[in-house]
Amino acid sequence: MQKGLWQMAFSWLTEPVMPVPSVVPVVKRKAVKHIDLDLTQWCRDTATSLGLTELAKTVEVVWNSRMRSTAGRAWWPQRLIELNPKVKEHDPEQSARTLRHELAHLIAYERAGRRKIAPHGIEWRHACAELGIGGESVCHQLPLPRRTHAKRFLYYCPQCRIEIKRVRKIKGAMACLACCRSHNGGHYDKRFRFVERHH
Repeated sequence: MQKGLWQMAFSWLTEPVMPVPSVVPVVKRKAVKHIDLDLTQWCRDTATSLGLTELAKTVEVVWNSRMRSTAGRAWWPQRLIELNPKVKEHDPEQSARTLRHELAHLIAYERAGRRKIAPHGIEWRHACAELGIGGESVCHQLPLPRRTHAKRFLYYCPQCRIEIKRVRKIKGAMACLACCRSHNGGHYDKRFRFVERHH
C-alpha cells in the first residue's frame, strides 16, 4: 500500500514522537559524524539574520572524529561545517571562533554564487568581520598535532640545476619559473621542465 493511501485510511493514528537528542549520528564519507543540533541552529539563525535564506535552510554542523590536525572544515556547496571534537577540550572561546571561521567560508561562498573566490580572500574577511572575528587568522592556534609529510620526490631544472623537493609526484607539465622568466618571457617552455632525480 502506498504511503499516501495508508495515511488516508488510518489518519487518526499518529506516529510516536521520539525525543530528539541534541547530537544525532549521521554517516557520510566513511566516517560517523554527529550532527550538533544546537550549533546547527545557531548557524541557521545567523544566516537568517544576514538574509542568506538558502544557507539558513541547509547548513549543518557535525563533529568529525577522524579529524586530527585540522580544527574545522567548511564544505561548499554541501553547506556543511565539520569540527574536530578535540576543539571542545580547549578554550570555549576558541571553539566558538573556529565555528565562526568556518561559517564565514560558507557565507562568502553563498554570496559569491558561481563566481570563483579565494578561500581566505576579501569575501571571507568581510564575513569574518560580520561575525565578530575581524582580523581572523587563516590557521588556528590550538595545540593540535601538526601533520608533516616527508618530501620523497626530488626534481631538478636541466638548465639552472635548482632542486625542489615535493611530497607528491608532479603529474603534469611543470617547469622552472626562474628559467622560463629569464629565457622565455615568463611563459612555459619544455626545455626547463623539471626532471625527477632518483636517489
